[in-house]
Amino acid sequence: MSRETSKVQGFSSSNEHVDAKIVAEKEFGDNLPPGYYFLPSASLLILRYLVQRILGYPMASDIVKIMDYVELLDPDQLNLDEFRYCKDKEGYYITKKAERKTTDEETTIKTTTGHWKESKSNFDIFDKGQRVGFKNTFIFFQADGEETSWRLNEYTAIPDIFPVDALTDTVRAKIEEYVACRIRFKQVKLPEQIIYEDDVEE
Repeated sequence: MSRETSKVQGFSSSNEHVDAKIVAEKEFGDNLPPGYYFLPSASLLILRYLVQRILGYPMASDIVKIMDYVELLDPDQLNLDEFRYCKDKEGYYITKKAERKTTDEETTIKTTTGHWKESKSNFDIFDKGQRVGFKNTFIFFQADGEETSWRLNEYTAIPDIFPVDALTDTVRAKIEEYVACRIRFKQVKLPEQIIYEDDVEE
């Protein structure tokens, strides 16, 4: 398969990031080429999914699910098997931002039995040189305080990227209320197995 014929925006093989036209999930059926999976960049998640949802427009595809307060759930309470185009133990959501507790030392989100603890905050996300939002990263801890391999990336849009005439009070409130989330089980990889996925956002 040539690079030209294999391009699908947000999808990737095991060794390359693919950028091209957006193709809705319904257009794939069961014909997605073997070895390809949904791996959107941070800017794509913000612009083609989060912003569209905030404005009330259709999102780029149905692969990203809409579910309120995802961050209040333990990872094992999420049905990640429904993300058939994603990697194993990985899912993408547009969700309402969960209430969090912030002290001088840490920011946490309490879940059913554990909590998400922020490890990195306010990492700027750019698209073609323009700042479009920022990312916060959380690690899941069990009730006994044991750290797990579950990670949550939370993406927030900024008002500057919205059309001026669309910035009503309602839209401004939704910008504060809604985030895009990527939840995944971070597999331990050998150096030769590490691919670009953790760097594509940066």
